[in-house]
Amino acid sequence: MAVRLTAWGVFFRDRLHHPLRAHPVFGFPYRVAITVVGVVVVILGLIMVPAPGPGWLVVIAGLGILSTEYSWARRLLHFTQRQVAAWTRWVLRQPLAVRAVVGFSGFVLLVACLLVSLRLSGWTGFPFS
Repeated sequence: MAVRLTAWGVFFRDRLHHPLRAHPVFGFPYRVAITVVGVVVVILGLIMVPAPGPGWLVVIAGLGILSTEYSWARRLLHFTQRQVAAWTRWVLRQPLAVRAVVGFSGFVLLVACLLVSLRLSGWTGFPFS
């Protein structure tokens, strides 16, 4: 699978990433910094997964950061992209009723996560509590 780079991606790769990575002094600290930032972003995304919000999107962004340095992260990122694309194609092939059930189920899960997180945070403003 070929990766298409945007103008920012080309700028990052050619002007920042390759020279820093190849530098005899800054190469190792740069790799450590990329690793730390990528791992922190992945961990934050995993913490956000059960809560409403872009948890998986943040995890994928963290994998994108790590994939600039590690081939395992690049393979995992490509696997994730293929699975998301396959799921999207499957949902779009389904009849409207099935798509509505999938969408409504996602909405119910989102609301349930929101209510549970609010309850765990000590919020008592529930009208049904």
